[in-house]
Amino acid sequence: MNRLLTLILIGLAGLLASCGSTVTSSTQPANANYTYSMVVSPTLFTVNSGDWAPLSATVEVSFENQTPKALSPQPTTKFYSSDSRVTISPAGSVCAGLWDDVYETCAQTSTLPTGYVTITAFDDTRNVSATALLSIHPRAATIALSADSSSPNSAFWPGSAEAWPTTVTGPSNCVSQNNQVQYVAQPIDASGNPISSCSPTVTAGCVNNNDYTWSVADSNVAAVSSYGYVIARNPGVTSVYAKLNGTISAPATFATCPPSSIVLASSAFAGGQPLPPYSTADLDTLTKGAQEYFTASLFDASGHPLLNPLPTAPPGFTSTSLAAVPLNFITSNPLTGSFGSVLPLTAKLTANTSGRLTVMASCDPSTCNNAVPNFTLPLNPSTCSALTPPESCVVTGETAGFGYPVYSNVIGVTVLGISGSTVLVTGTTLSDGVTPVHLLLAYDSESLDNTRTVELANLPNSLVVAPNGATAYVGSSAGLIVVNLSTFTPALQTYPIVGGLSTDVVTGQVLGVSPDSRYVLLSDTSDPNPANQRVFFIDTTGTKVATRYTIPGINSVTFAADDSQFWIGGSAGVYVYTADTFIPISATTPADAGLSTNVKALAWTPDGQSYFASGDQLVNYSTCFSHPTQTPPALSLAGSTTGPINLDATAIEGVPYVIGLAGTEWLNYTVSTTAQVTVPPVASVAPLTPAEGDVCLSTVKVVAPVVTSSTLACTPQQVTFSPTLEQAFVTGVVDTYSPGFVTGETSCPTPDIAIHGLNVATNTELIYPTLKSTPIAPLSGGVLNDGRYLFVGSFDTTNGAVLHRFDLSADTPTPGAEDASVTVTLVPSYVAVVPK
Repeated sequence: MNRLLTLILIGLAGLLASCGSTVTSSTQPANANYTYSMVVSPTLFTVNSGDWAPLSATVEVSFENQTPKALSPQPTTKFYSSDSRVTISPAGSVCAGLWDDVYETCAQTSTLPTGYVTITAFDDTRNVSATALLSIHPRAATIALSADSSSPNSAFWPGSAEAWPTTVTGPSNCVSQNNQVQYVAQPIDASGNPISSCSPTVTAGCVNNNDYTWSVADSNVAAVSSYGYVIARNPGVTSVYAKLNGTISAPATFATCPPSSIVLASSAFAGGQPLPPYSTADLDTLTKGAQEYFTASLFDASGHPLLNPLPTAPPGFTSTSLAAVPLNFITSNPLTGSFGSVLPLTAKLTANTSGRLTVMASCDPSTCNNAVPNFTLPLNPSTCSALTPPESCVVTGETAGFGYPVYSNVIGVTVLGISGSTVLVTGTTLSDGVTPVHLLLAYDSESLDNTRTVELANLPNSLVVAPNGATAYVGSSAGLIVVNLSTFTPALQTYPIVGGLSTDVVTGQVLGVSPDSRYVLLSDTSDPNPANQRVFFIDTTGTKVATRYTIPGINSVTFAADDSQFWIGGSAGVYVYTADTFIPISATTPADAGLSTNVKALAWTPDGQSYFASGDQLVNYSTCFSHPTQTPPALSLAGSTTGPINLDATAIEGVPYVIGLAGTEWLNYTVSTTAQVTVPPVASVAPLTPAEGDVCLSTVKVVAPVVTSSTLACTPQQVTFSPTLEQAFVTGVVDTYSPGFVTGETSCPTPDIAIHGLNVATNTELIYPTLKSTPIAPLSGGVLNDGRYLFVGSFDTTNGAVLHRFDLSADTPTPGAEDASVTVTLVPSYVAVVPK
């Protein structure tokens, strides 16, 4: 081999794990104050037959037993080989063969030396020498990697009893954090023969176990030692490589187990770090201004805890700098309670105003538990080939548990106190029911005084207030109206439409605003031709533009509490927002295809496991099966058949409830999962383990609904939930002046002199008498943050247009009757209470 041409490629190939160690020989000259020694490096190395590697020799001197230092200038060193088939240049370049006369080309010999070759470096002036051992092996054409199931400290792999699996079982195939396993390299020569590893009995043409240079593609996922031990770091999948004298192995996969469950627990705020006792129970006695710690414990697919922050890699492993696992702490009502960062897995909740909220922690794939490509299990080749079928060696990223959002248990929080707010009222006609009107009215929740009157550019068809209480969105057929609630200033054509003309406007009914108040969704179904019906999705704080989609019949939307996923529903079924577009969710079987085609409402359960589509039936979907490559386990839940199901969702004591009203029957579904926390509160976070692993692989159990008969005489148009009192109210019925009323549709034939509701805790009907002596038809309503008041707008020919206020705090938990009302100047088709 030409030495100059190969210098860059393999000049340092022999300096492997032994580099830096020394073997010395010394002598003491006549001057007893000086001691000389020689150091060579490396002391044990391998070289491909026909290749060469440098050997350094340094003479050191020590004066009166002080630390040796390199002698300057260095003397001329002579090199000797114990085998004539290994030659050495004057500069110490060791050829695993024969050098030419000018030491440029190293040519391999016909036979390899038997056993180790001893290389001796000698300084005859000072009579000092040192030796190194060399093993020469055939050049490796390829290197195969596998995992050694018998290696010490083997990591736990799901589906096996602390051993490497012989079959692929369990939800994931990975190594838990801080566990390690040894990867074994097997070099193969050009003839396909394995090259032996050095041992006491195998020394000829062998490879030492520390001759390889080991590396991993992503040091955030794993770290590797010079002997092939790979330790699991942060969740993810990476490749492991071994390099031997210029030959690099094919990559082998290493997977650090993904997160699969989160336990959230609270502890008292004391101004420092959180301290026990910790609890997963609801907090019902916080006062405004109070603070509380919430600490998350993260567990992987094997049920092992994920440390955060993770310690640095142990000695002998490649160094790595690891970031903390990014968890989101979510509050269902940011105005009532807001989170602030404290530690990587701990946040501080501040109670801002009175009201009820739920809190949870999530690991979202955008920053946590990202998707990974399919990978091959790093089993021993014989084990992998023995699997039936052989393709079972390949694991999909989703099967292993990657790419899914992970949610914690839900903790309810009640903030005590009184909070007044503003009640917004709008409609399309004056109180005569005929004259068109373009007004938005604002009323004080305590005095019921009309505090503001806002002129609107168009006739409204919907009204939704952002959860942060800063903005009201008024939909219309001529353009979206955005009202700044700090100044009560309306604006039209606020958001340009992607791909549209500058004159295009966002039209349709406002269906919802995301929990963080960033996204707004509208649906325009005014055109009878489905091909011309549109959905507008607006990013109000990011791109500040609207995206227009051709999707017919959409009438409902629900958002995950952390805004990681959005779903819309209507006559054509359910769609999920993925990769900047809405993708239809197909049913599992053709028989299920019609279950969710007539969607009237959507609800997302706060524990992140499911969302529900209601209409003619109630269908349960898993949030984890919203990927376009998968189909959801659609499930028809038997309930009432007396009419479409209007639903709401909440979490009471950490368990989601789905509350529906079908005709004159209240339906109360209890939803639980096997991933929910089932252990009682304890004094430390660590023992708070979920009942089972990944929420995406856990079982969602929906209990058959408790059915409560109602004396409601009209078809429900709107159901409003009061989380503080755990009560639902019928705040709108289908009437001539109801939102979306279609000519020819049956109006409410026999209105009532009361508002109807459900006590969720006792599953009993509630009836709220009005101050009127004649029946009313409620059109729209809402509940104050602190749960004290229910506001309902109604209109009928006898009483006219009225805004009713019901005092829910009287005789709690049984609310009292209407305590006040005020006549309004327009038909109150749309009523919204501003969060505060």
